[in-house]
Amino acid sequence: MINILQIELYKLFSSYRTYISFAITILLMLIVDLGLYSDGEEIFSFLLQPLNDNFYVEGNIVNGYLIAYLALNTLWVHIPVLIIIVTTHIFSGEFEYGTIRILLTQPISRSSLLTAKIISMIIYTICFMVIVAVFALIPSVIFFGTSDVIIFIDGIQFIQEETFLPRFFYATVFAILAMIAFSSMAMYFALWFRNTLTAILLSLGLLILFTLIQTFVLGIFSAWQPFLFTYHIAKWQLFFVDEIPFKTILNSALFLFTMSAFFIGLSFWKFNKMNISE
Repeated sequence: MINILQIELYKLFSSYRTYISFAITILLMLIVDLGLYSDGEEIFSFLLQPLNDNFYVEGNIVNGYLIAYLALNTLWVHIPVLIIIVTTHIFSGEFEYGTIRILLTQPISRSSLLTAKIISMIIYTICFMVIVAVFALIPSVIFFGTSDVIIFIDGIQFIQEETFLPRFFYATVFAILAMIAFSSMAMYFALWFRNTLTAILLSLGLLILFTLIQTFVLGIFSAWQPFLFTYHIAKWQLFFVDEIPFKTILNSALFLFTMSAFFIGLSFWKFNKMNISE
């Protein structure tokens, strides 16, 4: 099992796709920094204008902590896209290249092979999200400094400077769980259709559809929200409200964990029943 995992990790981290996704992520974080460096003060001054009659806001409004928070908002689309481009290929690539038959002629079980690929997927997702967190936080703090943070969630939240880093850490851990759940779903699609592009399109299609249903809560759609994975993925933002609702966050974490287990279980069932000679 260890040897199989080493081979899978070698294939993963010797692929150009892996490093292109890392490079795009770093570039994306830097673009956020650059954009807010030039226009950030004006944008937030405009957003805070209604408060000027009742509150006196001073200090570094556009600071590194605020920009790090804004960078995490790319969890909605950009980060899932970059992650599943790599993770789906871990599974469907063997079918596309025809190497799956060669692999299964070796004295290894299908379950061992799939387990090694799942662990590789999880390791890649963790590495990706750590890169997101590091490059969202460190460059922005270097260029913009630190201060208290004003965040627009359910109104306006004022986050004290000394509490931001623990909140950011917990939000990143939650985001890792969310992205593993999303990758597990994409993994199942990759095994079912044996094609990377189809798995990516279907996963992103569901992401967009569920996001739209969640955004435009009309009529019966409001009752569907707890069953949408996008609804639970968005709960990382609750780490940045004044009183963190840990019970709500725990329920969403449980949903995402169950989602991961469900699609991983389906993947084992599908892979072990699959006729590779087709």
